[in-house]
Formats: sequence, C-alpha cells, structure tokens
Amino acid sequence: MFKKFSSGVLIIILAVLMIIYLIVRYSGSDDRTFRDKILSFDAATITQILIKDPKSQEGVVNLKFSGDKWMVNNGGVDYTADTNVVKNILKQLSDMPTKRYAGKGHDTWVKYEVTDSMASLVTLKDSDKTVAEIYIGKFVYDMPKDQQQQVQSRQQRGDMTSYVRLADEKDVYAVDGFLKMSFSGNVNSYRFRNLVSVNPADITRIISDEPGYKKVFENQEGKWLLNGAPADSTKMVRFRSSIARLSGSKFVDQEVLPAVPSHSMMIEGNNFTPVEIKAYPVADTNVAYIITSTANPGALFNGKEGGLFKKIWENL
Repeated sequence: MFKKFSSGVLIIILAVLMIIYLIVRYSGSDDRTFRDKILSFDAATITQILIKDPKSQEGVVNLKFSGDKWMVNNGGVDYTADTNVVKNILKQLSDMPTKRYAGKGHDTWVKYEVTDSMASLVTLKDSDKTVAEIYIGKFVYDMPKDQQQQVQSRQQRGDMTSYVRLADEKDVYAVDGFLKMSFSGNVNSYRFRNLVSVNPADITRIISDEPGYKKVFENQEGKWLLNGAPADSTKMVRFRSSIARLSGSKFVDQEVLPAVPSHSMMIEGNNFTPVEIKAYPVADTNVAYIITSTANPGALFNGKEGGLFKKIWENL
C-alpha cells in the first residue's frame, strides 16, 4: 500500500511540475517559445534592404542588388554602395543571438524604443518577397565594473545592448552590440567611398597634370623616374602606398560640375583598369575642390575634407 501511495504522489508531483513548466515556458510570448536567435535567413538570397529611420529627413534608405553589385538610391539617383557595409549588415542580422527576453506590450515597446515612431525599421527582401522586418530600438552602454582593471589591461569594453522587436511580434529582446550605428538613415553612410583601390605593387606609371606643369612618374626596372630623371624612391614608395588605397570622407551634393578640371592624375599599372582622378575648383572655401574618380562613377568628393586634395597632389 505504501508503494501505491508513493507512486500516486509521485505522479501528482510530476503533473504539477509539468504544469508549472508549461506556464513558465509559454506565458511570456505569443510565439510560445523563447528565441535564442532573432532572425534566421540565408544572406545570399537577400536582394533588397530598406532602412527607415524616424529621425532622418532623407526618407527610406533603399539598398538593392543590381547586376553584380549593390546600389543605394538617393533622391531617385542610384549610387554604388559599399559591399562591405552591406555584408556587415546582413551578417549582423543573421548572426544575432538573444541576450535575454525584455518583455512585451506597448509599455515595454515605449521603454525600449521599439514602437513604429521611435525605432528604425529594417526590411529584408528576396526579390518582391519580404523575408523579415525588424525594429531596432534603444541602445544601452554599461561601463565595466572594474575600471582600474580596464585601465591596466585595455581589454574590457563594457556591455553594449540594443533592443529589438520583429515587426509581426509583440516580444522585445535584448541583443549584443550598438545596432543603430549600422542602420543609419543617412544614405551616404552606405555609399562606396574609394577613389582608388589597387595593389600598390601593381602601379607602374603616374601622370599628374597640374597648372603649368606635368609630372610623369615611371617605374623602369625597379627604379622610379620623374620626367626621365631619377626620382626620390622613398617618397615614391610612400606615395604609391597612399594613393593605391585612396578614399574620400565626405560627398558633395551637386548636379553639375565646373566645365574644366584644374588638376588630373592618371594611375596605370598591371592587373587593373587605369584610374583617372580629377579636381574641379569651386568657390566654396569649405570644399575648395570637387574630386572625381573613374573608379567610382557619379561620386563627387569634398577635396578639403580630410585633406583629400593635398593627399593627391601636394604629397607627390
């Protein structure tokens, strides 16, 4: 009889425990499950990314895969997008483990800034099919607890947390990282910024046309010549390295260029299409020159920002 009583009690205890488990497991989410990963998709299938930032005046950022490259639309004009930036966006979204469940409901949405009017909405598409929509909300940074240890080791970075919500769900989750930095409403944040991107060792000839003077640098049998005479080899190595990976830091919004450039530079060599850079003088002292490159059609760069003009012509 004792065994029967014990078995009955055991069954009741197990049943109670199962009920408690089910209540805890399923009461927190309409999906009846806690997500250990926010999104699941194949990045290779994504052909369009739409980013709507409520604080931006530029409208929706439209990134679209066209032909063999990503483009970003600004005011009806398509510009080449930075492929690395797009890849980073897709990697972040496809590899986003959950730190913890933050709650659900309107009050939670407001608290963590994942409402329609507060959060950035990111939409992923495969052709015309919407693969996923996610709201990116509040960011919180917690300093490391042991500041002294941080100063000594320089390795701790503190705790960075972003709050997100899938558009078709009520639940809010905490994830690692500063996501809003990657999902700006500024179209220029996604544009390709390179003017030259080649292997420095492949450059064999540089022709610089400047007002009243033309410089022709040529590499002949490992020695650099300037207009036929020996050039400073150390200076040429340094300049060739800097010009090979040249990028602009600020774009210029201007539809029509001045008629004639004052400076131009042709970069030639092995394993790449020759690149021509031009500088157009403008009256705006905050720009000084508009810089263009055949390696980045349609992009106009501020020649003064970051000392771009000086890097090209005053360091040669």
